[in-house]
Amino acid sequence: MSRVTVRPAQADDLSSIAHLLRQLYAAELPGALSGPVAGQENVLRFTLDAKNQRGLQRRYVACLADGQIVATAAMEVPGEVPYERAPDGTIGMALKEMGYGPTLRLLLTVARSMVGGYRPPLSNAAFLHSVVVDDSQRGQGVGRALVHAMEAYALAAGYSSMLLQVLATNQPAQRLYAQLGYQQIWQSPPWSRLVSWPSYVLQKSLTGELPKAKAPGLPSR
Repeated sequence: MSRVTVRPAQADDLSSIAHLLRQLYAAELPGALSGPVAGQENVLRFTLDAKNQRGLQRRYVACLADGQIVATAAMEVPGEVPYERAPDGTIGMALKEMGYGPTLRLLLTVARSMVGGYRPPLSNAAFLHSVVVDDSQRGQGVGRALVHAMEAYALAAGYSSMLLQVLATNQPAQRLYAQLGYQQIWQSPPWSRLVSWPSYVLQKSLTGELPKAKAPGLPSR
């Protein structure tokens, strides 16, 4: 999609990314974030900004020609400390911005997401997560362009495979990933579905499937 440019996220993008992540929660886990919308986004921005902006590590944004940020995604790679969705101080921030009930729901969501989770065993695979396109831009190829760009960044960094986890209820995302060549390699165990959300892990080999274009801003291993 030629009208979309994908680049590494910067500190100035924090508010835009928080806005997009709030939409991701609303679409995939309705009710997990509640209370004032501005408060929800302030909490998400706090988590991204914490620990020297750990939430911006290997995070990318998709921009239109006018610079508007319309999508975001991030990667985790072997050997790096992953982004914490609830770093120290999150509870206090959530209580201040969202209130007691919404804070409790958020904490329960974070706890449930940690049950029966998948741990990538491959040393040559990047793990794609937090993929979201702005409501106003869905269905226009932005998500496809973003995933292709993330694959190019991962390949340029020396990773030959991409993994991602998708909720079993998110059928539109599953269709998109299938069209892009991802195949299911794991599903959450039956016991975990009593306390968490059913999900699948998909994998795609990147070797030889992408053009050898440079992806600036992502160091090689």
